[in-house]
Amino acid sequence: MIMPQRILLIVRRLNIGGIERVTVNLANTLHRLGHEVHILTLKKGVELAPMEGVIVHEKDVDKQVRRSIAGASYELATRAFLKPLLKGSGFFWRGIYGHRILKRFITDIEQQYGTIDRIIARGQGAFEAIWPYQDPRFWQVCVAPVGNETGKLRGFWLRKLYEGKRVVCNTNGVRIRLEEELARHDIRIDACEVIMNPCDIDAIRAAADEPVDLPARPFVVHVARLSEVKRQEFLIRAYLEADIEEDLVIVGDGPMRSHLEQLVDSLGVRDRVHLIGSRVNPYPWMKHARLFVLSSRSEGLGIVLAESMICGTPCAAVNAPGGVADVLINDQARLLAENNVSSLAEKIREGLVRPPVLDAELIERFRDTHIASQFLALATH
Repeated sequence: MIMPQRILLIVRRLNIGGIERVTVNLANTLHRLGHEVHILTLKKGVELAPMEGVIVHEKDVDKQVRRSIAGASYELATRAFLKPLLKGSGFFWRGIYGHRILKRFITDIEQQYGTIDRIIARGQGAFEAIWPYQDPRFWQVCVAPVGNETGKLRGFWLRKLYEGKRVVCNTNGVRIRLEEELARHDIRIDACEVIMNPCDIDAIRAAADEPVDLPARPFVVHVARLSEVKRQEFLIRAYLEADIEEDLVIVGDGPMRSHLEQLVDSLGVRDRVHLIGSRVNPYPWMKHARLFVLSSRSEGLGIVLAESMICGTPCAAVNAPGGVADVLINDQARLLAENNVSSLAEKIREGLVRPPVLDAELIERFRDTHIASQFLALATH
C-alpha cells in the first residue's frame, strides 16, 4: 500500500487545453486516492478547476518579476536586446528568475503544509519557465518531441532544458524522438520513463450524457485548438474530398478561427461545416458523432483520441510524429492516414463504412488510477 503523499503539479496555466485537462485529471485522481495535491500555475487565470480538495496556487512569474525595479529592468533588457540577439533564448532568461520564484514558493508551502514528496511539471511551457530547477523529487513531463528552438544554438538550448533531468514521456513515440534529438547533441538525461495520459473513464462517460444542442444531421467531429499545428484547413479539405453525407463539427477556438471562418464561407459549405467554439465539456459531441477525425501535423499523444474512444466513437487520424500510433492500436490502426489530404479522406470514408472494433485494451490503458500509480512509483531520490 502506498502511503499518502504530498504532491506538487506545475503547469503554465489552467486554460482549456489538452495539457491542462490532463493535469487536472491527474490531480483529481491523486486526490481521490488519498494524496494531498497542489497545483501551481505560472500564469494567472483558471478555466479548468480541479475537484474540491485540490489546492490551486496562482503565481504569475512574469508579473512577479516586474514588481521590483531590478526585475523590470532585467526583463526589459532581455526582451529588447538579448532575446532578439540570440534566437530562441527567451526561455533561458525567463527561467533564470522563474526557478528562483519556484524555490521560494516551495519553501513557503512546505512551511505551511509540510514536506513535498514529489514535484511534476507538465508541458514544455512549464519547464521552460523554471529550467534551472534541480531536485531529486522533480520530473518534467514531455508531451511533444522537442522544443521549437532552431539554429546553431539549438543544442545549447536543449542542453539547458534536458541535461541531467528526469523526464516522463507520454508515449513511446515522443520518447524515441526526444532521445534521438538529444543524442545528436550528446545530451544525457538522468532518467526517462513512459507514462501515458490519464482519463477518468467513468466521469467522461457521464459527462458525455449531458444534454447539448447537437446538429440535426449525422456528423463527424474534431476537437482541438484552432491552430496551424492542428491543421483544421487540412481537415476541412479532407472532409470535402471524402464526399460523405455527414456534417463536420469542429469544437475549439484559437488563432486560426477567423481564417477558418473565411475558408468555410469561400468554399460555400457553411451549412455543412460547423465551428462551434470551445467547450469545457466536449464529450457529448464526441459520443454522438459517427467518427472522430484528427489532422495534426504533430501530436504528443492526442488525448482526444482516447477520450473519443471512451465515448464509444472510433477515430481516423493522420499518423503524425509523436504518439498517435501509440493510441490507435489493434483494429483502430486501420484508420491511421498518411500525411496527405487524400489519405485522410479515404480513412474517413473507411471509418464510416467499416468502423473499427473498440476493444477494452484500447481504453483501459488510459484509466486514471493505473496512470496515477505509475507517477507515484517514480523515483524521488
